[in-house]
Amino acid sequence: MTAPPLNRVSYIEDDEDIQRIVRLSLERIGKMSIDIVSDPEEAIGRMIAFKPDLVVLDWMLPGIDGPTLFRRMQARAETCRLPVVFITAKASARELEELRALGAAGTISKPFSPNDLPAQLRAIWDALPAHARGQP
Repeated sequence: MTAPPLNRVSYIEDDEDIQRIVRLSLERIGKMSIDIVSDPEEAIGRMIAFKPDLVVLDWMLPGIDGPTLFRRMQARAETCRLPVVFITAKASARELEELRALGAAGTISKPFSPNDLPAQLRAIWDALPAHARGQP
């Protein structure tokens, strides 16, 4: 069975310039719906309302970091099954291993190509097992 298409992405990022680039990339090139959240304290509530297929998190956020937000998502029934991809400038082997150990579906390093971002997210999405995409 083929994977359902990746259509809805929640992106948690506080940098407005990067937000604009990702919005243009995913909406115009990727033809996806995107909900961008600047404040990680609001992120889970917005995810529940938006019902994304995939969540993209920045590692460095104000107040709490991306891995901490990911752990909070995993503790909530409404968000614990959402696949998470980190876009991060933190790319040391130890940090990437930490994200894998947490259960991240993938990582994309900053800087990234806006032209390639939708395809990168779709490749991660398509590689997920069916249960990780909300399928039986």
